Amino acid sequence: MKFSWAGLILAVLLVWPACGFGQWETLEEGLEVARFDSGLRNTNPNGDLVVLRLDMEKWGLRAFIPEESDGYKGRSAKRWCELGNLTAAINAGMYQADKVTHVGYMKIDGKVINSFNNDYLSAMAFGPIDPAEPNFRIFDLDEITLGEISARYRTVIQNLRLIKRAGENRWQPASDHWQEAALAEDYNGRALLIYCDRRWSMHDFNEIILALPLGVVAAQHLEGRMQASLWIRHPDMDASELPGSKARPTLPNILGVTKRHPPE
Repeated sequence: MKFSWAGLILAVLLVWPACGFGQWETLEEGLEVARFDSGLRNTNPNGDLVVLRLDMEKWGLRAFIPEESDGYKGRSAKRWCELGNLTAAINAGMYQADKVTHVGYMKIDGKVINSFNNDYLSAMAFGPIDPAEPNFRIFDLDEITLGEISARYRTVIQNLRLIKRAGENRWQPASDHWQEAALAEDYNGRALLIYCDRRWSMHDFNEIILALPLGVVAAQHLEGRMQASLWIRHPDMDASELPGSKARPTLPNILGVTKRHPPE
Protein backbone atom coordinates (compact mmCIF):
# COMPACT_ATOMS: atom_id res chain seq x y z
CA MET A 1 0.00 0.00 0.00
CA LYS A 2 1.44 3.37 -1.01
CA PHE A 3 2.06 5.80 1.88
CA SER A 4 0.15 9.09 1.60
CA TRP A 5 1.31 12.22 3.41
CA ALA A 6 -1.90 13.95 2.39
CA GLY A 7 -3.94 11.20 4.05
CA LEU A 8 -1.90 11.47 7.23
CA ILE A 9 -2.29 15.26 7.28
CA LEU A 10 -6.06 14.94 6.96
CA ALA A 11 -6.23 12.30 9.67
CA VAL A 12 -4.34 14.60 12.04
CA LEU A 13 -6.53 17.57 11.14
CA LEU A 14 -9.69 15.69 11.96
CA VAL A 15 -8.58 15.27 15.58
CA TRP A 16 -6.50 18.44 15.88
CA PRO A 17 -9.16 20.60 17.60
CA ALA A 18 -8.88 18.34 20.65
CA CYS A 19 -5.25 19.49 20.95
CA GLY A 20 -6.28 23.09 21.56
CA PHE A 21 -6.69 24.42 18.02
CA GLY A 22 -9.86 25.10 16.12
CA GLN A 23 -11.76 26.72 18.97
CA TRP A 24 -14.04 29.54 17.78
CA GLU A 25 -13.61 32.81 19.63
CA THR A 26 -16.59 35.17 19.47
CA LEU A 27 -15.47 38.76 18.92
CA GLU A 28 -19.03 40.03 18.56
CA GLU A 29 -22.37 38.45 17.76
CA GLY A 30 -22.00 36.87 14.34
CA LEU A 31 -18.24 37.55 14.16
CA GLU A 32 -15.94 34.66 15.10
CA VAL A 33 -12.31 33.79 14.60
CA ALA A 34 -10.43 30.49 14.84
CA ARG A 35 -6.83 29.45 14.29
CA PHE A 36 -5.47 26.12 13.16
CA ASP A 37 -2.15 24.46 12.49
CA SER A 38 -2.42 23.25 8.91
CA GLY A 39 0.44 20.77 9.18
CA LEU A 40 1.55 17.75 11.15
CA ARG A 41 2.92 19.49 14.21
CA ASN A 42 2.61 22.76 16.09
CA THR A 43 5.34 24.91 14.57
CA ASN A 44 3.57 28.18 15.35
CA PRO A 45 2.05 28.77 18.80
CA ASN A 46 -0.69 30.84 17.17
CA GLY A 47 -1.33 28.43 14.29
CA ASP A 48 -0.56 29.15 10.64
CA LEU A 49 -4.14 29.25 9.33
CA VAL A 50 -6.72 31.77 10.51
CA VAL A 51 -10.43 31.92 9.64
CA LEU A 52 -12.77 34.85 10.21
CA ARG A 53 -16.40 33.69 10.10
CA LEU A 54 -19.21 36.14 9.36
CA ASP A 55 -22.93 35.73 9.92
CA MET A 56 -24.10 37.64 6.85
CA GLU A 57 -27.33 38.72 8.55
CA LYS A 58 -25.26 40.74 11.02
CA TRP A 59 -22.10 41.54 9.05
CA GLY A 60 -21.48 42.70 5.51
CA LEU A 61 -18.77 42.65 2.88
CA ARG A 62 -17.78 45.66 0.79
CA ALA A 63 -15.32 45.80 -2.08
CA PHE A 64 -12.89 48.71 -2.37
CA ILE A 65 -10.59 49.87 -5.16
CA PRO A 66 -8.21 52.86 -5.24
CA GLU A 67 -9.64 56.15 -6.44
CA GLU A 68 -7.69 57.79 -9.26
CA SER A 69 -7.86 61.13 -7.50
CA ASP A 70 -6.04 59.72 -4.47
CA GLY A 71 -2.89 59.10 -6.49
CA TYR A 72 -2.07 55.76 -4.88
CA LYS A 73 -1.86 52.18 -6.10
CA GLY A 74 -3.21 50.63 -2.91
CA ARG A 75 -2.58 50.13 0.79
CA SER A 76 -1.80 47.35 3.20
CA ALA A 77 -4.82 45.49 4.60
CA LYS A 78 -4.10 47.08 7.97
CA ARG A 79 -4.12 50.58 6.45
CA TRP A 80 -7.34 49.86 4.52
CA CYS A 81 -8.94 48.92 7.86
CA GLU A 82 -7.70 52.04 9.62
CA LEU A 83 -8.72 54.52 6.93
CA GLY A 84 -12.03 52.84 6.12
CA ASN A 85 -12.98 51.98 9.71
CA LEU A 86 -13.22 48.33 8.65
CA THR A 87 -13.32 45.37 11.02
CA ALA A 88 -11.21 43.28 8.62
CA ALA A 89 -9.72 43.38 5.15
CA ILE A 90 -8.54 40.70 2.74
CA ASN A 91 -7.54 40.61 -0.94
CA ALA A 92 -10.46 40.99 -3.35
CA GLY A 93 -8.61 38.97 -5.99
CA MET A 94 -5.61 38.96 -8.30
CA TYR A 95 -4.75 41.98 -10.39
CA GLN A 96 -3.15 42.70 -13.75
CA ALA A 97 0.34 43.96 -14.61
CA ASP A 98 -0.70 47.57 -13.92
CA LYS A 99 -1.01 46.49 -10.25
CA VAL A 100 -4.50 47.98 -10.06
CA THR A 101 -6.97 46.29 -12.43
CA HIS A 102 -8.72 43.15 -11.28
CA VAL A 103 -8.07 40.14 -13.55
CA GLY A 104 -11.72 39.24 -14.13
CA TYR A 105 -15.22 40.64 -14.04
CA MET A 106 -15.78 43.12 -11.23
CA LYS A 107 -18.90 45.09 -10.36
CA ILE A 108 -18.98 47.09 -7.13
CA ASP A 109 -22.15 48.67 -5.73
CA GLY A 110 -23.83 48.52 -9.12
CA LYS A 111 -20.91 49.99 -11.11
CA VAL A 112 -19.02 47.73 -13.52
CA ILE A 113 -15.31 48.27 -12.85
CA ASN A 114 -14.06 45.60 -15.26
CA SER A 115 -16.39 43.98 -17.78
CA PHE A 116 -13.86 41.34 -18.87
CA ASN A 117 -15.13 37.80 -18.33
CA ASN A 118 -12.18 35.41 -18.22
CA ASP A 119 -12.30 31.61 -17.84
CA TYR A 120 -12.30 31.61 -14.03
CA LEU A 121 -15.28 29.63 -12.79
CA SER A 122 -16.15 31.29 -9.49
CA ALA A 123 -17.98 34.51 -8.65
CA MET A 124 -18.68 35.97 -5.23
CA ALA A 125 -21.82 38.06 -4.93
CA PHE A 126 -23.25 40.27 -2.22
CA GLY A 127 -25.71 43.12 -2.00
CA PRO A 128 -28.79 41.35 -3.41
CA ILE A 129 -31.23 43.48 -5.37
CA ASP A 130 -34.10 41.30 -4.15
CA PRO A 131 -34.00 41.17 -0.32
CA ALA A 132 -35.33 37.61 -0.50
CA GLU A 133 -31.97 36.51 -2.01
CA PRO A 134 -29.07 35.43 0.25
CA ASN A 135 -26.89 38.34 1.38
CA PHE A 136 -23.80 36.45 0.21
CA ARG A 137 -23.19 33.63 -2.21
CA ILE A 138 -20.33 32.01 -4.13
CA PHE A 139 -21.56 30.88 -7.55
CA ASP A 140 -20.08 28.32 -9.96
CA LEU A 141 -19.88 29.85 -13.42
CA ASP A 142 -20.33 26.51 -15.13
CA GLU A 143 -23.78 26.39 -13.49
CA ILE A 144 -24.94 29.99 -13.96
CA THR A 145 -23.79 32.94 -16.09
CA LEU A 146 -22.18 36.15 -14.87
CA GLY A 147 -25.00 38.05 -16.52
CA GLU A 148 -27.60 36.27 -14.41
CA ILE A 149 -25.63 36.88 -11.20
CA SER A 150 -24.97 40.52 -12.05
CA ALA A 151 -28.69 41.06 -12.62
CA ARG A 152 -29.36 39.82 -9.08
CA TYR A 153 -26.50 41.36 -7.06
CA ARG A 154 -24.95 44.81 -6.78
CA THR A 155 -21.42 43.50 -6.18
CA VAL A 156 -20.02 40.59 -8.21
CA ILE A 157 -16.34 39.61 -8.39
CA GLN A 158 -14.98 36.79 -10.56
CA ASN A 159 -12.05 34.76 -9.24
CA LEU A 160 -10.31 31.43 -9.65
CA ARG A 161 -12.35 28.54 -8.27
CA LEU A 162 -10.94 26.37 -5.50
CA ILE A 163 -13.93 24.32 -4.37
CA LYS A 164 -17.11 23.73 -6.34
CA ARG A 165 -20.45 23.45 -4.60
CA ALA A 166 -21.01 21.28 -2.71
CA GLY A 167 -17.52 20.64 -1.34
CA GLU A 168 -15.74 19.39 -4.48
CA ASN A 169 -11.97 19.98 -4.70
CA ARG A 170 -11.34 21.15 -8.27
CA TRP A 171 -7.52 21.09 -8.18
CA GLN A 172 -5.17 18.24 -9.01
CA PRO A 173 -2.00 17.49 -6.98
CA ALA A 174 0.88 19.77 -8.01
CA SER A 175 4.41 20.66 -6.97
CA ASP A 176 3.83 24.44 -6.78
CA HIS A 177 3.18 25.71 -3.25
CA TRP A 178 2.29 29.14 -1.84
CA GLN A 179 0.62 31.04 0.97
CA GLU A 180 -3.08 31.54 0.37
CA ALA A 181 -5.86 34.04 0.93
CA ALA A 182 -9.27 32.56 0.13
CA LEU A 183 -12.96 33.26 0.47
CA ALA A 184 -15.34 30.42 1.31
CA GLU A 185 -19.01 29.88 2.01
CA ASP A 186 -20.18 27.40 4.63
CA TYR A 187 -23.34 25.29 4.75
CA ASN A 188 -25.12 28.02 6.74
CA GLY A 189 -24.36 30.70 4.14
CA ARG A 190 -21.71 32.34 6.31
CA ALA A 191 -18.66 33.94 4.72
CA LEU A 192 -15.24 32.57 5.71
CA LEU A 193 -12.18 34.75 5.19
CA ILE A 194 -9.21 32.39 5.24
CA TYR A 195 -5.48 33.06 5.34
CA CYS A 196 -2.82 30.32 5.48
CA ASP A 197 0.79 31.33 6.06
CA ARG A 198 2.22 27.87 5.36
CA ARG A 199 2.83 27.03 1.71
CA TRP A 200 0.63 24.31 0.23
CA SER A 201 -0.39 23.24 -3.24
CA MET A 202 -3.94 24.30 -3.98
CA HIS A 203 -5.05 20.68 -4.03
CA ASP A 204 -3.70 20.13 -0.52
CA PHE A 205 -5.00 23.48 0.75
CA ASN A 206 -8.48 22.54 -0.45
CA GLU A 207 -8.28 19.14 1.22
CA ILE A 208 -7.19 20.82 4.47
CA ILE A 209 -10.04 23.34 4.63
CA LEU A 210 -12.55 20.66 3.65
CA ALA A 211 -11.29 18.44 6.48
CA LEU A 212 -11.30 21.21 9.09
CA PRO A 213 -14.56 21.84 11.03
CA LEU A 214 -15.53 24.75 8.77
CA GLY A 215 -18.41 23.26 6.77
CA VAL A 216 -17.02 24.63 3.49
CA VAL A 217 -19.32 24.13 0.49
CA ALA A 218 -17.64 26.52 -1.98
CA ALA A 219 -14.43 28.54 -2.11
CA GLN A 220 -12.45 30.80 -4.40
CA HIS A 221 -8.82 31.91 -4.59
CA LEU A 222 -8.23 35.56 -3.73
CA GLU A 223 -4.44 35.80 -3.82
CA GLY A 224 -1.31 33.74 -3.21
CA ARG A 225 2.33 34.04 -2.22
CA MET A 226 3.54 37.25 -0.56
CA GLN A 227 0.56 39.29 -1.82
CA ALA A 228 -1.92 37.21 0.20
CA SER A 229 -3.05 39.12 3.27
CA LEU A 230 -5.70 39.28 5.98
CA TRP A 231 -5.95 41.87 8.73
CA ILE A 232 -8.48 41.90 11.58
CA ARG A 233 -9.06 45.18 13.41
CA HIS A 234 -10.98 44.55 16.60
CA PRO A 235 -10.37 45.54 20.26
CA ASP A 236 -10.61 41.89 21.33
CA MET A 237 -8.14 40.66 18.71
CA ASP A 238 -4.39 41.25 18.69
CA ALA A 239 -3.82 41.20 14.93
CA SER A 240 -0.05 41.25 15.41
CA GLU A 241 -0.29 37.63 16.57
CA LEU A 242 -2.08 36.44 13.45
CA PRO A 243 -0.31 34.34 10.82
CA GLY A 244 1.32 36.56 8.22
CA SER A 245 0.90 39.75 10.28
CA LYS A 246 4.51 40.82 9.73
CA ALA A 247 4.10 40.87 5.93
CA ARG A 248 1.99 43.82 4.82
CA PRO A 249 1.86 43.94 1.03
CA THR A 250 0.19 46.75 -0.87
CA LEU A 251 -3.29 45.67 -1.97
CA PRO A 252 -5.07 47.62 -4.72
CA ASN A 253 -8.40 45.82 -4.30
CA ILE A 254 -9.80 44.51 -1.02
CA LEU A 255 -12.87 43.05 0.61
CA GLY A 256 -13.73 44.92 3.78
CA VAL A 257 -15.84 43.66 6.67
CA THR A 258 -18.39 46.04 8.16
CA LYS A 259 -21.16 45.67 10.70
CA ARG A 260 -24.64 45.51 9.22
CA HIS A 261 -26.94 48.06 10.83
CA PRO A 262 -30.55 47.03 11.44
CA PRO A 263 -33.16 49.05 9.56
CA GLU A 264 -34.49 52.02 11.54
